Amino acid sequence: TGVTILYVTHDQEEALHLSDRIALFKEGRIEQIGTGEDLYLRPASEFVAGFIGNSNFLPAEHLETENGVALVRLADGSIVKGVKATQALGRGQKARLMVRPEAFRLTPMEGNASLAVEIVDTAFFGDRRRVVARTGSGDEIDVRPTSDTAEPGGTDAASGRQIFFDPATAFLFPV
Repeated sequence: TGVTILYVTHDQEEALHLSDRIALFKEGRIEQIGTGEDLYLRPASEFVAGFIGNSNFLPAEHLETENGVALVRLADGSIVKGVKATQALGRGQKARLMVRPEAFRLTPMEGNASLAVEIVDTAFFGDRRRVVARTGSGDEIDVRPTSDTAEPGGTDAASGRQIFFDPATAFLFPV
């Protein structure tokens, strides 16, 4: 209609559906402004990443960053290369790695990072699966691969106790 409308809501889906641009506030200050895709796919802060959509946060240690791409060590000792660092981090600095549930896969793909887990629960929802997994450091994570990326019969690949994700889809935030 060409008319500007200011609409205030706490309903994420409503905001994502109705808005051309979203201003996300934290304690009365704007945390990030952008399209719904910007906020979901390129969160400017851990707050935005945790507020918009579902997120898994894993404790990590920053080892180095080159050209905005970080190398990190997870709590289980595994090394992940290729993570987006949204802010400057010092060597050895504690951080949190954010991976969206739908970014996880049950089968490996070239270039993917792996995470050793124990499968706690699994459910099939037609278009996707939901797997609750526990890392070696005790963190529970939500895994939601789409049905076309999940093998028939459930979590056969996960019986090897590994899940996989593309590090380029993950974000690193300082603690």
